[in-house]
Amino acid sequence: MNKLLTAEFMKIQWRLIAVLILIALIADVSLASSNWGMLSAVYEPSWPNYLMYIINLHTAFFFPLLSGTIAGLICLYEHRSGGWKQLLATPYSRSSIYSAKYAVLLCMLAIIQVLFIAAEIGSGMVAGVEGRVDWLFVVSSAVLGWFGILPLAAIQLWFSSRFKNFGIAFSINVVCVLLNIVFSGLPSSLGMWFPFVLPFYTMMPQGTPFSPRVQEWSLYAMVGISFVFYFLLGKYMFRRKSWIA
Repeated sequence: MNKLLTAEFMKIQWRLIAVLILIALIADVSLASSNWGMLSAVYEPSWPNYLMYIINLHTAFFFPLLSGTIAGLICLYEHRSGGWKQLLATPYSRSSIYSAKYAVLLCMLAIIQVLFIAAEIGSGMVAGVEGRVDWLFVVSSAVLGWFGILPLAAIQLWFSSRFKNFGIAFSINVVCVLLNIVFSGLPSSLGMWFPFVLPFYTMMPQGTPFSPRVQEWSLYAMVGISFVFYFLLGKYMFRRKSWIA
C-alpha cells in the first residue's frame, strides 16, 4: 500500500494543483476582504462574523469545486493511453488502487484546509478585524470541514474514475456546486441529503447572522453513514468496471 501511495503522489500534477488552490484562496480572500467594509457596517466587525463570511464562500463554492477538480486530476493520468490497464496489471488489487487514490485525495483536501486557515487569519488581520482569534474554533472548523467533505470526495472520485472525459465529471461538479446556493439555505435536516452542502453545514460557525440551522448529531451521523456508503459503492463499481482503455 505504501508503494501505491508513493506512486500516486508522484503522478500528481503538483504545479497545476498548487496554481488552482492558490487561485481559489485568492478569490476567496479577495471577495471576503472587498465586502468586509460593507458587512462590518451592518454587523459587528468581529472575528466570528468575518470567519462566518469567508467560510461561507469557501465551503459553499471553492472547497467542493477544488475537491472535484483534484479528483479528476488524480484519475487523469490513467485515462490517457491505456493507463488503467497498465495500473491494473500490477500485483495490487483494484480495491487497494482505489483506496490509495482516495487517500491521496483526502491528503490534498487536508492541505487545502491548512492553507485556508492561514489565508482566513492573514486576510482578517489585514482587513483589521477586531478582537481575539478563537484558535480552537478555527482549527476545529477546518477539521469538521474536512470531515464533512468525505462523502462528497468519495462521489467525486467515483465519477472521475468512471468518466474518461475530464469535462463530464467537472461539469457535473460545477452544476452541483451552483445548487449549493439553494441547499445551503435549508435546515441541515433537509439539506444534508445533498452531499455537496455537507462541508458548509459542518464548517460554518453557529450564532452568527448567516449561520445554517444545524442538527449536529443527525448531521454527523449522515456524514459518517454516507461516507461509508459512497466509498464502498465507488470501490464496488471500480472493481466491476471493464477497463478497455
